[in-house]
Amino acid sequence: MNLTELGAALGPFFDISGSPSHQQLRDAFARHGLGHLDPAPEGRTSNGSHLGKMKRIRHVFASPAAHNATAGLPLARELVAQCRAHGGFNPDSESYAGSGRVTQLVQAFAPLGFTLEPDGSTRPTVIDNLSGTELTVTLRSYVDRINSSPDDAPLQVGTGKELDEAAARHVLTELLGDYPVSGNFPVTLTSAFTAIGMATPTELPKLDPDPHRAVHQCLFLLATAVNRLRNDAGTGHGRPGPPRKTTELSAAEARLVARATALVAGALLDKLDGG
Repeated sequence: MNLTELGAALGPFFDISGSPSHQQLRDAFARHGLGHLDPAPEGRTSNGSHLGKMKRIRHVFASPAAHNATAGLPLARELVAQCRAHGGFNPDSESYAGSGRVTQLVQAFAPLGFTLEPDGSTRPTVIDNLSGTELTVTLRSYVDRINSSPDDAPLQVGTGKELDEAAARHVLTELLGDYPVSGNFPVTLTSAFTAIGMATPTELPKLDPDPHRAVHQCLFLLATAVNRLRNDAGTGHGRPGPPRKTTELSAAEARLVARATALVAGALLDKLDGG
């Protein structure tokens, strides 16, 4: 999750008369654990030269340390709330940032899964109101948010099935025009896999009745299947030359293999660390 664009769009709101102060900005950075990224906590750099609030914001949001859903995004929403309180979104206020700046900020929030209203209020984007390319972009933003917040277990468990189901329904709507409203999650997922050309099991493996252990077993199956694919496709320790049992890996499939490998390796290391 890259928040550089968000910082670039948010910065100009602090470059107008009546915007939140340098101290308010410093305190906000500190509250979200990003104070160490601030190049000028009091509006002055370490050598005493002046640095404006806009540049301070852009510097912080350009840092990879701010590019996550538990620090950078909450900070951005707080800064928007501060600007709103100072009239930055009120056309009748002397501190109004202007429709152009508001539009740019709306566009910067959209790919991150948040909707910014013209009055400055923010909320998670409701996917039920979206369709087509706009829904594709929003669903991908949710995937990115989950990937960037590995320690936020409630977010993972709370959105996992909903996100998978929403993506499956979106695939069916885009390819077939609709999805079975009464279908349960396995039925919807099977239909989406089939519609998009992905294989589904002809016979489901007998998994442990404990869902935790069943997930572990599926991770094992995923790891062995990915290893077979890597060997046949000639990556890693695979044979040189074209694949014998499958087709050449596309760029998307190569990314899938890399993500699956990282998923299994991360699970092993988390357990090693006592997770």
